[in-house]
Amino acid sequence: MSNHPSEEKATITDIARASGVSKSTVSLVLNNSPLVRPSTAEKVRAAAEELGYVYNRSAANLRQGVSNVIGMVVNDLSNSFFVELLIGAERKMLESSYITLLAHTAEDQNVQRQVLSSMREHKAAGIIICPTFETPVELVASLRQWGLPFVTVMRAFSGEDTDFVGADNYLGIQMATQHLIDLGHREIAFIGRNSTYAVSLERLRGYSDCLEKNGITPNSEWMVETAISLAGGKDGMSRLLDQPHRPTGVVCYNDLIATGALSELGNRGLKAGEDIAIIGSDGVAASAYCSPPLTTLALEPERLGEVASEMLLARLKDPKAPPMKYLLKPTLIVRDSCGAKRVKH
Repeated sequence: MSNHPSEEKATITDIARASGVSKSTVSLVLNNSPLVRPSTAEKVRAAAEELGYVYNRSAANLRQGVSNVIGMVVNDLSNSFFVELLIGAERKMLESSYITLLAHTAEDQNVQRQVLSSMREHKAAGIIICPTFETPVELVASLRQWGLPFVTVMRAFSGEDTDFVGADNYLGIQMATQHLIDLGHREIAFIGRNSTYAVSLERLRGYSDCLEKNGITPNSEWMVETAISLAGGKDGMSRLLDQPHRPTGVVCYNDLIATGALSELGNRGLKAGEDIAIIGSDGVAASAYCSPPLTTLALEPERLGEVASEMLLARLKDPKAPPMKYLLKPTLIVRDSCGAKRVKH
């Protein structure tokens, strides 16, 4: 018969006795403290595992008033950009012994409020959030009142100075539009206009300003307002192709819309890069596997996720530090969909 306590009865005292250290040392190890030598920590964890000890994280959270959980709230998990961003953020948090709790709002403000309240109730240490469309600025006051540190990604709170990680949307779409102009295009459309969405307006402005800078008058009929989705991209391209005079090049709000646009071209027996040039934005991994491979602006979503985590960890260490900003400069990845290789030959 084993002399070890059963799983239900194993305690910190049992672990201390089995590993030959004090109870305080065991407690430090279980809380992932860096103050304990690695060799000692390994011995303690081995003893805990042998005894079948399960750390009661919930009880510890109640005692400490905070948890090792980071809430991650995103608006659209159907967009692989946010999936890649979450991967980067979670990887960085795990390195600091935090676990992540994911919530998907699907652009619903009521859901967003509900999940944030729930994360507050569970004493989340902090939040990484991409807010829903038209999130009221009052949410910032609520988060601050709750004492819940947060970092916003991709969408900043209008008029509020908060920690923010994003990309230079204006510059990126200018780069995409200029690339098409340099390839000889002067009839260029934009799919993904959304008058309620600040990021969309920034990208649309980059497109329009670039055209005007090159002496091209923007055509309002070629600024297509559509849903930010695969279906939106398909519908937007369909509307352009149905016009009596169609553009020769198209800049898409993001890779999701561009992929939908490529699908509609295929349905019409047309091919991007030959019949019409297409450029996306975001640089998601799947863009390299479109047919044809999609020319896009790389926004490095995994890197943005890592930076968001680093920023939140810094905020947790210094709650009174000035607001932090990180704006990634996009890079253009040239593939077949814009026809650049065809032009060179």
